[in-house]
Amino acid sequence: MKKAILWICILSIFFWAGCSPSPTPTATPIPSQLPDAVKNQLETAIYNWNTIYGNNLQALSWTYKGIIDTSNEVNSILNQILDPNQAWIPKVNPNQPQLAKAFLLSNQLDLIPLTTRSQWENTVRSLIQTGMHLVEISWQQGIESFTTQCITNDTSIVYDNILSNAVLIQSKFKINCFDYTITWIWGSERGRIIADLNAICSETGAILYCSKNCSAYMSLGSAQMNCKTKVVGNCCVLEYSWAWGTPLVWISVKTDNFTLETSGLGSSGEGSGSCVECCVGEIGESE
Repeated sequence: MKKAILWICILSIFFWAGCSPSPTPTATPIPSQLPDAVKNQLETAIYNWNTIYGNNLQALSWTYKGIIDTSNEVNSILNQILDPNQAWIPKVNPNQPQLAKAFLLSNQLDLIPLTTRSQWENTVRSLIQTGMHLVEISWQQGIESFTTQCITNDTSIVYDNILSNAVLIQSKFKINCFDYTITWIWGSERGRIIADLNAICSETGAILYCSKNCSAYMSLGSAQMNCKTKVVGNCCVLEYSWAWGTPLVWISVKTDNFTLETSGLGSSGEGSGSCVECCVGEIGESE
């Protein structure tokens, strides 16, 4: 009798175990904070803005809002970033950082060509995806306070209306010409403008020809360069003009078909110069 009762108990245990529901899979928890690599980048960017450009506009704080989970959330964030009545865009001249200010896009629409604005909107839309992180940054400019939506991935800032429209500049004259580096406000290279000149000389020291290498590029923006060479005496002369701008800046050519100029909102720069390299020996004819 005792054995029969024991077997009944054992069978009952197996029966209930088989009928009980499987445990519910545990969902992957949403990170409660921004990844350290991006956090360091964000804090560097805000520090650099406040230190270099913060005379009129200061970043007060930032708040991590979480991961962008759905396409509806992406569209909602894009509406906030691109809506002219919410989008604050800085106007920055790196040569005059104390004058940097932000402007509400709705007050500047008459000054920005529709094609330039459309290109900016399309660019921003192409950058933001589900799975990215959302950070809200609070800003103060005089009596105006506003926020920007800063989007990041796990390792880098992807886009913010203020931070992505500001840069740092490293400009230097190379031994024989010009080297100009544009960096993101958090420090990594964003663009570069280079002019190189080499005088190709004969064995007797006469000029054979002038070799130039001029290039310009910029991420999330545009950069252009014009170059031309001529021979003066026994020297090569390289003349160059350059310009760059963030997405809401456009570059045009002045009436001389050589000099470049910029207009619009965001950060921009332009300039011109020349460099010379000579051969030692016979004097060639000028061209």
